[in-house]
Formats: sequence, structure tokens, C-alpha cells
Amino acid sequence: MSDQEASTGSHSVTFSSDLPCHRVMVLAGEPSGDSMAAGLVHALRAECRHSNRLEFFGVGGVRMRDAGVELIEDMTRHSVFGLVEVARHYFRFRAIFRMLLELAGARRPDLIILVDYAGFNLRFAEAVRKLSSCNQFNKASAWKPRIVYYVSPQVWASRATRVFALSRSVDCVLSLFPFEKPWYAMRAPFLRVEFVGDPMADKYRSVFRATEVVTTKRPLVLLLPGSRRQELNRHIPVMTRTMAMIEERLDCRFLMILADDEQANAAQGLLPEGHSVQIRTGGLSEALAEACLTLACSGTVTRECGYHGVPTIVFYRLSYLTYCLARILIQVKYIAMPNLLLNRLVYPELIQSRATPENISALALEFLTHPSLRQDTRKALEQLIESMGKPGAFDRAARVVREYLPNPPDSN
Repeated sequence: MSDQEASTGSHSVTFSSDLPCHRVMVLAGEPSGDSMAAGLVHALRAECRHSNRLEFFGVGGVRMRDAGVELIEDMTRHSVFGLVEVARHYFRFRAIFRMLLELAGARRPDLIILVDYAGFNLRFAEAVRKLSSCNQFNKASAWKPRIVYYVSPQVWASRATRVFALSRSVDCVLSLFPFEKPWYAMRAPFLRVEFVGDPMADKYRSVFRATEVVTTKRPLVLLLPGSRRQELNRHIPVMTRTMAMIEERLDCRFLMILADDEQANAAQGLLPEGHSVQIRTGGLSEALAEACLTLACSGTVTRECGYHGVPTIVFYRLSYLTYCLARILIQVKYIAMPNLLLNRLVYPELIQSRATPENISALALEFLTHPSLRQDTRKALEQLIESMGKPGAFDRAARVVREYLPNPPDSN
């Protein structure tokens, strides 16, 4: 029996070449999904190292590639948000969709893992089911992959009827948040849903700031305008005027965190000449450890702020048509995930016409000049970490996914 080593970025897993080999297709569409998919790939390789050899291929980003996934397309480069914005890129997404469906039919993976990215991935699951059903009458060419959806689509927030598409097309949903499993149980009792926890909470448990570190430095205000180009275009001008209004009343430092050099260059071009903002790529956790307050675009990053215990003002601006459609579709009280999980307005939310420099700066000055308000926010956020359960989210997810590989080993 010979051994081989699979490289997975910062990890490596040794497996026997005599073990059965299974193909796994992974689809992620945005930077957050790319990171989640990479973490699951690492955990799944470790979980299966004595029972299966796994070959991963699919679409995502650099983290998936570093985890050893054969990357067919870097989908993070095509990341857009909003119904109108997606419609503008319809033909590009359709071409990628068709290419992936043909690839799935040609390579016939044993397992397909869909990560977030509901608009694309839900349609892909349905298309795969339709494609595989066409082959069932010919046993020689029969192919029926198992499909696992990692990170539940936010069907509880809008378009709840999508739960029926999930029930038809997906074998299992792995949810990050505790309220999701009972929500599904009431509406789709035959769909398996497992709460596995949020890996982001695991990552940041040890850095949660229950109290603020008192310092003689000027307070640091962290700026998180988003990761998509359209978000930078809409949010940085608002942030620029907000900073000017804050500086009229208070001497602060401003630090803007962006994902990569391309975003940093775009942000630099949107800021006025002679600005005092420090721009940094990466290092969000280190910045949150020092920040007194964060001004954050609504999205995944608000969870990171919450898990660090940092007071945050959440804002977002969309195109007018997208906003009008969102008002019709969205059915939850809050936009920021920490508020949803705690079922209360811990982070102020300023959306669309309310996301003005005047409103944001007024709230920011309240937080910056009232330490007790910041401490009350931190106290509320302690419950956020506790609600995520015990550490080990990726490992729990990998154990469930392993059940959907062919001939899983006897758990006994």
C-alpha cells in the first residue's frame, strides 16, 4: 500500500492511494463563500483521510485554490449585488452556469457542495437534478449525485417559497445559525437541516472584547465600505463627508480596511486629495482589536464586528430600483446579522435614504463620546458568541457531509 499527500494550503493530509477516490464539485460565488468552502474542504479531507481520497473541483476564489480545489473559474471576480446589477451581467452568468452544468455532466461528481450564493446555486441544484434524471433509465449511464447546501440561503429573510426548491433539489442544508433549523422544520419537515455553527465565531472567540481597552491615543474609527466596486462607489463618498463632520467635533483616526490592492486602488481614487484616511489591505481582526467604533457596510463583515465585540453603525445604499424590490421581498425586522441573531437593535441600521453623512456622523459621535453606550453594546454582543454553540463548526459540517459520500464507513 502506497501513500500520497494532498496539499491543502497551510495543511496537508496524507492518504492511501488504495482508498476509493470520489469526485466532489464545490461552487462558491463570493469572497465569504470562498473562505467557507476552503475551510470545509480542509475539514472534509481530514475527516475522510482514512476512508476516502477526495478530488475537488469547482468555482470560487483564491482560498479554495489554496485548499487544493481545481479552480475552473474565479467567481469572486464577478461578485455583484442587487437584482438590477445581476440582470446587467445576465449573459455572463448564464455562460458560466451552462459551462458548469456541462462540466458536472461530463465529470459526474459523487457529491456537489453548494456554498451560499443562492440565486445561482439554487438554480444549479435544480438543473443538476433534471440532468441526472434524464440518465436514470439507462443503468450504464446512471448518475445521481448527492447535493449538500452549506450556509443556508436566507429564505427566512425573503422569497420563502424557495424552500420548496431546496426540498426538491437538495439532500441536506448545513445551517450556521440556531434559529434556522426550527424555521425549516415548520415549512419543509422532510428536508434535512443540521445546525453546525458559524466557523467565524470559532475563529474569533478568543479575541472577543468584553471591555474596551483604555488608551490615551486618539480613538480609532474603522471604515468598512464593502468589497464590491459598486459598494465602494456608493459608500466611500458618504464616508468622506461623514469623517469631515466627525472631525469637526472630535479628533479621531480613521482606518479603512479593504480585501486586496485592486480595491485599495479604487478606494484611493474615490477619496479626496489630502485625505487623512489610512488604507490597509487585510488585517481586519487586528484592526477590530484596536477600534473604538466601526462604520460598516451591511453584510458578512457585521458578524466579524459582532464576534469581536466592537460597536458598529451599519449602513447600506443600493440602486433605487433594487431598493424598491428589496422592500417588497425582505421580510425580517433587521438587516445586520447580529441584530437578527439577538432579535434586537444592537447595531444601528441606516439604509438607503437614511444612510446620510448627517445621520451616520450623529450616531458615531454619540458612541464616541459615551463610553457607557459602547460598553452596553459589548455586553449585548456577549450573547452572540454564546448562541453559536461549542467550537468546531467546520468539523461538524464535515462529519455531516461525509455521510453523503458513497459507501460511508460504519460510524460504529
